[in-house]
Formats: sequence, structure tokens, C-alpha cells
Amino acid sequence: MVAAAALVALANSPAAAGSNATSWGQSSKSTCDSSSVGTFEDAGDWFYVKDVCADNMSAVIKVDVAPYQSGGGYDFTIWNPGGNGSTKEVNKNYAEGTNVCIQAGMGEYSSGEWGLFGSWSCGQA
Repeated sequence: MVAAAALVALANSPAAAGSNATSWGQSSKSTCDSSSVGTFEDAGDWFYVKDVCADNMSAVIKVDVAPYQSGGGYDFTIWNPGGNGSTKEVNKNYAEGTNVCIQAGMGEYSSGEWGLFGSWSCGQA
């Protein structure tokens, strides 16, 4: 009886969460390995953009959510103009199983000019 109840409880539990994604932006400074790091965490659908280099530039990530944009497009950006060591957090809400890709880089927040993006990294909500 106890084993049967345990199986029923397991069958009624929510499906496992997806997967995280992390992308590192390239750096223009020889003393920094990266300019920024972007993270998508599937638990709660959180985005984090961290500035990891004192280079007077802001950290930024591009976000592309399935269905993906064509021609190098993306759905939105998240900027962190807070300076070295700061982290910007943004929460979204996606349906379970939604694919989410991020690409970290650096730029000048006030002008919107950017570059030195790292590789795209994809996770799943």
C-alpha cells in the first residue's frame, strides 16, 4: 500500500525543470578574461547579466526565445550599466519546455553601441 501511494505521488508531481544556459562576453582588456557573463536559470525563468571587467563598458545580453528569430535576430536585450561586479536580474515566465538562448557581450549603454559577443548558449524553461 505504501509503495502504491508513493508511485501515485510521484506520478502527480510536476515534470522536471529544463536546463540553464551561460554565455561569456569577450573582453577588450588584456587583464580580463571576459567582459560579462549572462545566465538563464530555468528554475523561475531568471536572467542574470553580470559585469565582470572594470573596462568602463556595460554588460549586455541578447535573448532569443523559441520560435527563434531568423537572420541573427533576437527577441530582446538586457543591459547592466551598473559597473564592474554588479548583476542585473530580470524575471520572465515561459511555458515549460520553451527553448531560450542568450549571448553575452559588452557595450556603451547610453548610445546602445555594442560588440564583442561570446557564443550563443541555449537552455530550456
